[in-house]
Amino acid sequence: MKYSLKINLQTISDFFKSHHIQFALATGFSIILMSYFSKRVLPEPIPNLQLAAPPFIALIFEGLVGKYKKHTVLITRFGIATILFSTALVILLNS
Repeated sequence: MKYSLKINLQTISDFFKSHHIQFALATGFSIILMSYFSKRVLPEPIPNLQLAAPPFIALIFEGLVGKYKKHTVLITRFGIATILFSTALVILLNS
């Protein structure tokens, strides 16, 4: 079997336009940022329940995007903002 892998700028652009990828990138950034602050900056580690808040919010917004397909762009932007805001809130509350 021969597989053809065509990667061009359009396919990469379409990849990053997907709301699934945008939620995953925001959640991954959130987890990395919280773990860095928990390990290196804050005097005590962040509790596990608080570390799970941003990924749980991402899960809720993934469900909303699946339910309300007409408002995908609005829900995605609001969801990413909420994930990043909750990350900042967790870090600030533990400092």
